[in-house]
Amino acid sequence: MASRELPGKEAGLFRQVVKFYESKQYKKGLKAADQVLKKFPDHGETLAMKGLILNCQERKEEAYEFVRRGLKHDLKSHVCWHVYGLLHRSDRNYDEAIKCYKNALRIDKENQQILRDLANLQVQIRDIPGFVETRQQLLAQKPAAKVNWISYAVAQHLASNFELAFEALSAYQNTLEEVPASEAYEHSEMLLYKAMLLDEGGKLQEALDNLEASKEQVKDQLGLLEHRASLLLRLERHQDAEAAYRHLLSLGSDNYDYHRGLQASLKLLPGGDGKWSVEQLRALDSLYTELQRTYPRSNAARRIPLDYKEGASFESAADAYVRPFLQKGIPSLFSDLKPLYRDAAKAEILGRVLERIHEALLRDGSLPSLAAASGESSAQGSPAFWAGEARLWTQAYLAQHYDKLGRIEEALSFMEACIEEQPALLDLYSVKSRLLKHAGDLEGASAAADKARSMDLADRYLNGAAVKWLFRAGKIEQAEKTATLFTKDGEQTNNLFDMQCMWYEVECGLAYLRQQQYGKALKMFSWVSKHFTDFTEDQFDFHSYCIRKMTLRSYMHMLRMEDGLYNHIYFSKAAWGAIRTYLKLHDRPQSATQSAEEEESKLAAMSAEERKKYKQKKRKEEQKRKKEEEAEAAAAREAEAKAAKEREKEKAGNKKAGGAAKEKDPDPDGAALAKTEDPLGKATQLLQKLKEHSGERLQTHLLAFEVHLRKGKLLLALQAAKRAQELAGSTHPDVHRLVVRWCRAVEAMPAPDSQVSTVREVIDAQAKALLGGQTLAQVSEGFRTDHAGRSLRHRAAAAEMLALLQQQQKAAAVALLVDGGAGGASHADCVEVHELLRDTIQDTKGAEAWWKACQAVFSWSAYFQGAKRLPLEQADKKPAANHLAANGVDKSLEKLSLQDAQKA
Repeated sequence: MASRELPGKEAGLFRQVVKFYESKQYKKGLKAADQVLKKFPDHGETLAMKGLILNCQERKEEAYEFVRRGLKHDLKSHVCWHVYGLLHRSDRNYDEAIKCYKNALRIDKENQQILRDLANLQVQIRDIPGFVETRQQLLAQKPAAKVNWISYAVAQHLASNFELAFEALSAYQNTLEEVPASEAYEHSEMLLYKAMLLDEGGKLQEALDNLEASKEQVKDQLGLLEHRASLLLRLERHQDAEAAYRHLLSLGSDNYDYHRGLQASLKLLPGGDGKWSVEQLRALDSLYTELQRTYPRSNAARRIPLDYKEGASFESAADAYVRPFLQKGIPSLFSDLKPLYRDAAKAEILGRVLERIHEALLRDGSLPSLAAASGESSAQGSPAFWAGEARLWTQAYLAQHYDKLGRIEEALSFMEACIEEQPALLDLYSVKSRLLKHAGDLEGASAAADKARSMDLADRYLNGAAVKWLFRAGKIEQAEKTATLFTKDGEQTNNLFDMQCMWYEVECGLAYLRQQQYGKALKMFSWVSKHFTDFTEDQFDFHSYCIRKMTLRSYMHMLRMEDGLYNHIYFSKAAWGAIRTYLKLHDRPQSATQSAEEEESKLAAMSAEERKKYKQKKRKEEQKRKKEEEAEAAAAREAEAKAAKEREKEKAGNKKAGGAAKEKDPDPDGAALAKTEDPLGKATQLLQKLKEHSGERLQTHLLAFEVHLRKGKLLLALQAAKRAQELAGSTHPDVHRLVVRWCRAVEAMPAPDSQVSTVREVIDAQAKALLGGQTLAQVSEGFRTDHAGRSLRHRAAAAEMLALLQQQQKAAAVALLVDGGAGGASHADCVEVHELLRDTIQDTKGAEAWWKACQAVFSWSAYFQGAKRLPLEQADKKPAANHLAANGVDKSLEKLSLQDAQKA
């Protein structure tokens, strides 16, 4: 082994290597390292430092080679182990990095830098016991350092040792003779953090006393007041809490948290059933009458009473509330009141109020008197200058109101009248796009949204809305071009990735999935997953920064937010989309190898005309698939041909800017992702994270069932079915499907061997428990009898399971669906039923009858080719090639593919 000690000249060069690395002068650092290695080629620490610098230049393979050589020649050097850990840390191999740091500390137990790096990694991976131990070592070595006291307190806080954390901060605080003016803010944050520790430790009175004692030194007075009010409320000092929340309302009368706090202090929150007592309602009326007088400009003081009022009282309050919105032409009125539509009675009253206002504006040119809400005659006044605008926005509200109630014809009629009156008002086109979407005309919806976008080219929100509807209409290329209007010149798609535009990636991925471009779909979904990995990594820089800046409360909130990061809906949507894509990839080989006998029997059941259409459709699908494959191959060749030129161009540009060249994506279209040999294995990896972080969402367990059933893991599939049952109840249509299909899979199991008899006994016992002592046919029939009349989705589940269990009952299943009609059902549900009849139950006549029934109900639908579809001049006359597949199935994540489910 080469000696670690270097002669004076080379030792100086080595120190320069370290200095150049720290100042990011990598070329000079490499030059100095090469000078040392020229004379001492086996010097381990120099080899390691050279590898570290190469790693900073993105030369990963060389970096690891040099560091490993350094370790080989000097295994007992803490520098080599530390550098090896830094390489693993840069590649996010945190567990390996921690091992390297611990090896370095065995050699140099009191190295402060290594201990700090180790502590940061431990809190990053939430190794809280290790973090506490490391911070305790750092504090013991340097008790005079403020950062060590603060970090130790944070470590104990994360370990839920609130008292120790408080004592650590108090011990440090006692060493301060006087707080310098330059550190006043940091000291203020520490005082508030101490109160937070006492609060979370259950010492509410001590936390309150601490706040009272330090209020003169606290800079964040609003934060102090909010925390104080919360403590008073939880201490049940209701009078003091009331005074505190009234004071907060004087600072922000539209803050709903303050209103809830005031209601709680007055014991006016609803009970466990979500309802108020008569006494509470009277007190609430008195309270908000007072608040409306005190804060006449407060919108919350007028909006909150609509949540608890009922009947005539609600009607008069709603009438008074909507008038300023209508007079001023505020488009967000319906969005504001939409939560009230969960109550059917309130929805009816709102419609009555707006209809009465609309009639008065048409008849008199003025609003009716508020007394008209009580049934008295309307006072006629002279037409107001704002009457025309009020009438317009009343019609716009009524359009959305009727849409919410499923009366789409009336909704679109009102919206057309609005647009005819004010064709230059872009908000009307935005509303119309939503109405058309609910009507099933995604072509028209995208055209309306694009019209709104074109009327204000500087509005990013309108651009995003247009892009979303274009994706849902299947116009992917147009959507991408529209989105790039707000990106930098050059690589627009990469720019959207850099901006972490997740809604775009989710919508784009779903659009590709509907078009069966599975590689591109997986690419989009993987980008979303990459963003969340980056979010997790981004917290690393704050472990030191927040301690240094003393933003301790915000730091704790950030750590807790990061702990629940993967519960975010965008991650769930992307993961669900990716899992569905992997299920498609798994099922595709099965469909591709369908036996000739099955194909012939399918054709034999068709008429000559139907057989001809079927063959034409198959031919077109095959041609489309070949064209897509050729296009992907051509795009790959073109990208490869341009790669060298672009790389050189980027290098030249970055050389001038002093930045590093951006690495090219080796799989821009996701072809490698789609070629996975184990799609169910990939889906299982995503499911593990979803179960851990999104286990309260039904869709997670529906997809878990699909994956586990295909893998033959019946116990795991049962677990998913039971969890879905806990979340949605046994009467949910999707839960009914899972139970029936699982029990049917159990019945199809072969006789058990003696070695697996115990597992089979458990499975059989669970099947009996699920069926409740009935047969599978009886459970299916019972669901049909009890729940088929509740909704179309319940009917669909009952019919599908009936046809699945008893082929001779196929006609009855079809009749159950078709005879019930499509009235009152959503467009998306009707599309699913048509696909169920056509593809799963495979009844052509039934599918055609359902299609005609839906065509009459959804006259705006592109899927059902309604007579009124594409009403806008801006809509393309020629629909997109995939418009039938795209329209109506934009909610595909909310429901499982019935056809795919049948294959399992």
